[in-house]
Amino acid sequence: MFLLRLRTLLCLYSLAVGSIQTSESFWKLKPNVLVVDVDVKGVNRVEVPVICGEAYEGHNITWTKNKDKHLEAQGNRITVTVEGWKGANYSCFDNEGSYLNHTLVLAQWSFRKIIRNTPEKGYIHCATNNYGGLFQCSWSWGENRHGHITHIEAIRPDGGSNISCSLDPEGKSITCLDQDYCPYAEELERINLTVYFRSSFVVESYNAKFYIMNIVKPDMVAISRINHTCVEVGYPDSWNTPSSYFPLIFQVKEIRCRKRKKCDCSQLSSIETYHTQSLQLPVSKGKMVCVRAKDEFCNSSWSEWSQYKCKKNRKQRKPKLKML
Repeated sequence: MFLLRLRTLLCLYSLAVGSIQTSESFWKLKPNVLVVDVDVKGVNRVEVPVICGEAYEGHNITWTKNKDKHLEAQGNRITVTVEGWKGANYSCFDNEGSYLNHTLVLAQWSFRKIIRNTPEKGYIHCATNNYGGLFQCSWSWGENRHGHITHIEAIRPDGGSNISCSLDPEGKSITCLDQDYCPYAEELERINLTVYFRSSFVVESYNAKFYIMNIVKPDMVAISRINHTCVEVGYPDSWNTPSSYFPLIFQVKEIRCRKRKKCDCSQLSSIETYHTQSLQLPVSKGKMVCVRAKDEFCNSSWSEWSQYKCKKNRKQRKPKLKML
């Protein structure tokens, strides 16, 4: 009986210890911000050591949680317990009550709720209109959770790129610049982009990996009229030069638009669609010509459609003779 009770106590102690994780379950996201991984199987509480600052060792330090709750723990180093997703902001003060420092503790789960996943673009969609090293990434916020960006990381595995990113004022996209990118050299390593979104004290990370050559989407091409049966297509002003080194291929189709109906180049057409490198295209009177472009050598995206309506010639009315 004694051995049975001892075994039961040992099992209960083992379960209690197993439900608490320590140093392996949290990591530093950036200065003053720690992230706790709370989605590990069997882990519902994580103990996290928090420090006010190396300069305050041995000082009389007091702590608050979320600015209003005073903690019993005192001193430069304390240990806090995070349960589930309940992170917090811990601030430290000297013996006169003056603010010294803080540590924000966030909880990271494996769910995805802060931003939405779309079938066509995924969670994060990145694109650029040329090979200049500048690219934009966008997302859509979730319906039930308000969030904001707390950190952005953009690197190449070889560490040879200097990539900086800035958030747009509305918080719906970022613009990044790879300052070491060379459009004339082979792109050997993909960009590894990780964006951390925060909602209250929960943080979610989203990742995208890509080559710039695979996210290139040219701007719309320009179409100008030459004569009644021919139009000329121009490269976008934002596209790289010379065009002999960065050639575009064009997709062309003609559609007949009904009267009082808006022409849509994306609609299906019975007229055959063809590809060409020629900048001069034949057109039929009374039809809409649709043109879009993509990099000839890379499996990247087509530009948006440009359209031009070739109008029918109207018979000119003879001027009436005035009687003198």
